[in-house]
Amino acid sequence: MKMNHREEAEVEEQLIRVLGEGHNQWTYRPDLKSEEDLWINLRQKIISNNQAELNDSPLTDKEFETIKTELLLRTKTPFDAAKWLKGENGMARITIEREDPQLGSVSLILYSNQDIGGGISTYEVVHQIAKRGSNIEARDRRFDVTLLINGLPIVQIELKQVTAKDGFYQAFNQIKKYAEEGMFRNNIFSTLQLFVVSNEQTTRYFANALPKDLHPKFLFSWRTKDNKKVENLYEFCKQVLNIPDAHRLIADYTIVSEDQDNKTLMVLHPYQVHAIQALFIAANKHQSGYVWHATGSGKTLTSFVSTKLLARKSGIDRTIMLVDRKDLDNQTTTEFTKFASEFNTGISSGNAKANSLIVGTGSAKELSETLLADANANVVIITTRQKLDAALKYAKKQEEKKGTNRFQKLMGQHIVFVVDECHRALSAENMEEIKKMFPKSTWFGFTGTPIFPENRKQAKGQLARTTHDQYGEVLHTYTIKNALEDGSVLGFQVEHENTVEPTSLENKIYRKLKEVETYAEYSPEQINRMIDQMESIKKESYLDPAVFEADEHIQKVIHKMFRPDNAYTKFDFRNGRPTKSAILTTSSIDMAKKYYRAIKEMTKEPDWLTKEFPNHPIREGRTMEDPDFPRIAITYSLEENSRDSSAQQEEMQKIIEEYNQYYDTAWSLADIERYNGDINNRLARKRAEFKQFGKQIDLVIVVDRLLTGFDAPTIQTLFVDRNLEYAGLIQAFSRTNRTYPEKTKGLIVTFRKPATMEKNVEDATKLYSEAKEESGLIYPSYQESKKRFKQAYRKLKEVSSMESIDEHTPLEIRIEYVKAFQELNRAYESLVTYDDYNDDMVQSSTLNNQIQLLEEQIGVYETVKGSLMEEEPEKEGEDFSTIEFYSENTTKLYDIDSTYIDQLLGTYAANSSDAREEIEKALAKLNKTEGVKEVYRQILNAFDVGTLDSNEDIFVIKRRYFTQASDDLIHAFSNEWFVSEKELHASNLQYLPGEDPIPNMKAIINSKDYEGYKANHPEAKPFKYPQEMKRAWRKMLDDELIPLENELR
Repeated sequence: MKMNHREEAEVEEQLIRVLGEGHNQWTYRPDLKSEEDLWINLRQKIISNNQAELNDSPLTDKEFETIKTELLLRTKTPFDAAKWLKGENGMARITIEREDPQLGSVSLILYSNQDIGGGISTYEVVHQIAKRGSNIEARDRRFDVTLLINGLPIVQIELKQVTAKDGFYQAFNQIKKYAEEGMFRNNIFSTLQLFVVSNEQTTRYFANALPKDLHPKFLFSWRTKDNKKVENLYEFCKQVLNIPDAHRLIADYTIVSEDQDNKTLMVLHPYQVHAIQALFIAANKHQSGYVWHATGSGKTLTSFVSTKLLARKSGIDRTIMLVDRKDLDNQTTTEFTKFASEFNTGISSGNAKANSLIVGTGSAKELSETLLADANANVVIITTRQKLDAALKYAKKQEEKKGTNRFQKLMGQHIVFVVDECHRALSAENMEEIKKMFPKSTWFGFTGTPIFPENRKQAKGQLARTTHDQYGEVLHTYTIKNALEDGSVLGFQVEHENTVEPTSLENKIYRKLKEVETYAEYSPEQINRMIDQMESIKKESYLDPAVFEADEHIQKVIHKMFRPDNAYTKFDFRNGRPTKSAILTTSSIDMAKKYYRAIKEMTKEPDWLTKEFPNHPIREGRTMEDPDFPRIAITYSLEENSRDSSAQQEEMQKIIEEYNQYYDTAWSLADIERYNGDINNRLARKRAEFKQFGKQIDLVIVVDRLLTGFDAPTIQTLFVDRNLEYAGLIQAFSRTNRTYPEKTKGLIVTFRKPATMEKNVEDATKLYSEAKEESGLIYPSYQESKKRFKQAYRKLKEVSSMESIDEHTPLEIRIEYVKAFQELNRAYESLVTYDDYNDDMVQSSTLNNQIQLLEEQIGVYETVKGSLMEEEPEKEGEDFSTIEFYSENTTKLYDIDSTYIDQLLGTYAANSSDAREEIEKALAKLNKTEGVKEVYRQILNAFDVGTLDSNEDIFVIKRRYFTQASDDLIHAFSNEWFVSEKELHASNLQYLPGEDPIPNMKAIINSKDYEGYKANHPEAKPFKYPQEMKRAWRKMLDDELIPLENELR
């Protein structure tokens, strides 16, 4: 008997009913069924909202065509559309010349962010709008549900049944496909700002973007103010898509972000929205407070949007955002300037006009002029405590000199201060000084790690010791536990390494106890018994700090870090190259410099990996082919090193010179902050120039710098050779927790006092997750992960041995098999990033054999999973809900890549059966197309029959063979479709994967010989022939030619 579920059409109908009932107030328009209907409706809205401007002279057809053209010009991309919809002073307008010259020009309002929930704004819902294909290939489409504001499509809702495989992911993939087909481009749907996807039970929303930027990681779930998830479609609509909240979400909580490499539209997470709303309520009451949002969850953006929106609020004279000086001098300046395009004046300074964004300011004089000027609407000042102090002193002095009262007036204003990273940017003492100057001020602090009584600061007199003491009540909370649940941040895998031998430590404790008068008369047995009964943390307290400053300790640490298999994982080598970066934090600048020199010395020879690790060669199938690895740098602030001797200064100058030599830069001690900034950029890898291989840094050595506030998603590993606790620990660990493709967790390795650090991690994670028990922030230990793997292995072994599994096996068994395989896959993934896994793989044939089950079963698994795609559960027990059908993160089961194959071919001796077998096995595991594998086999065969010289460079051989394979395919296509081989080659040379339109396609079609093709294909039709040929050519490009060319890159 089939399980009951609502059909997609029924879901749609119910959604429209919910959108129209109660305070939701969306008007259902069943009469609008096509794109042309929407244009007609928009025309009516424009006429209705601009009667005074039109002055009883209705829009002519020609004038409306001009409006359409202008609208499409302003909405070429989602970013362009968002920027236009933000409008000038909240009004999106189009100016046209009237067809009657006597009427002149007219500026027409199409969309208003001022009239939210009333005024000129109208709210309509349509469904099943017919949309014609945008090009010769694209099919006609029908969109599920669209929300119109003032006649413009603003929100698109795509629905699936409850039983749909991977639920909302199917709806997301459908939207992405529509975007790739151009369905939301160059038409009335180009104004879309937001998408909602749902299968009734699970709902997500995301901002519109170019097809290449549509990624599942940007799908957000909604949460209530107290962080309860809202998954149900209809409840989501009531909370998010009601009027006025839906309009406000677009007007206030979407952001246009523009930098030199990227222009995007962003939508805020629910916790950011709730925090901003909480600040508004508190500001109305002149009540200060703080926001606790997990490190890595976008606090700086939340604080900026808060400041921006508060600047527009009546009852507030000015808003000033205070940030840490080091942030403003380096990374954050760039972050803020991305948002300047929303302000009329962009980045301003001095006596700014209304609607200005002021970042930093060049001098105290400029900032003082802005502060003393008459308050203007929507002026956002972003500065530091140091610059604000200097500006206030300058302003006061100038006003006293002039005998004017502008400074007194300023002191009486309601100024809202928003403080990002509120404990770093402003001390309690500094804050008290500013509050005395501005008694009517309101203060909002943002932090990821509040100071609680458990970790309160030392302070003079009555100064605040906790965040609550300094700022007041917490206004909104979003802990790291919440962020983990949402996938906003990653969890941490923590490994505690010990460089001190237990016996050595116990001998040290024995000697120290014997020196104590109390134990002087104890027998050796009594003292040893005392030591045995000591807790590990107590034992570690006997360790002298000098132990961790010795060369022996440093050597043990760097040999653990760079042992080939460990480095391969921690820096995530792919195709022989490191793809992620790391930070090493030490206890002092002297220690940082020692590490720098020790690593430089260890890695100075080209073959250092072999020489330093003769007993630990990299495992078969893995390659580390980067001759410059590791690229290292050391960075610290000038203040940290203020007491350096001239000898230490000389040492730092030498380090900078080495850096300059490698990266072709010209920094010096005189501009060390610019040197530090350059390191930031190379570590962050955000700008295009630093994404190029060889331009990045693999490892940066620091003391405290970069451990708070620094955002670099490519950082995967933090090596810790110092003590960390509470806020400092979470802040430092969180450098690794940003989401990034092919990154599943932050990797932490500590090298001092493992028991002490384990306790510190436990205390910090409980405090900052608001969890009394396990929060899920820290991944299970290696031993726990290994236990899970063994259980999953036994389960898959049991299911797969029931019978021969294939697509015809009973449905219930197929479901069980796929679930068992995916669980083993996940369990394997949790193992491979631990250093202990590398030891086990060397020492344990059992683990090797268990992992082999995944390799043996993967083909069957893909077949069986594919067979489930078209199935529906018929009875209880046939549950698809936990199966991942469209997972973005597929586990990298094998380390085999093209670089490894090149290595094997480079050392291949003709007709060596063992070597041939090894290469054939590697090819079987190689995640490449059959066409690519076949070319490698041709090379092998050529070696065996003697047509290739084994001394010839393997890359020269590859270029010849893979180029020939491409030429053969193009020649065959030319003969099959009767088009020019020359034009096909030109197209192939220019083509990028997924590119639309295909380069040189017009020339290819013009070269066709339809009569020749018709002779071989009598059923051919002249109007279908070009379409079919184009489809076939794209398929050949994507499936065959591009994979061949990738082998030569």
